[in-house]
Amino acid sequence: MAINLDRERIYIECPRCDFWARPFLRQIRHHEIIVCGGCKANIRLDDYLGTLRKAHSRANRALEELETQLQILTVNIKL
Repeated sequence: MAINLDRERIYIECPRCDFWARPFLRQIRHHEIIVCGGCKANIRLDDYLGTLRKAHSRANRALEELETQLQILTVNIKL
């Protein structure tokens, strides 16, 4: 089971005017440029050192491990 976080949003602050923007994680992963809603400056999004990609990979591994553990979980019910 893989999780897709591309449609999730995060808050970022404009370095010029401190206005808060909410880009999609997909936009950060693709290094897109967004326009600040406050000062209209161009903000180039960057996945610094691949941290977003690494976090996404760790989340998927954790879900796979959880799925594996749930498959081997057995429940004994006494009546």
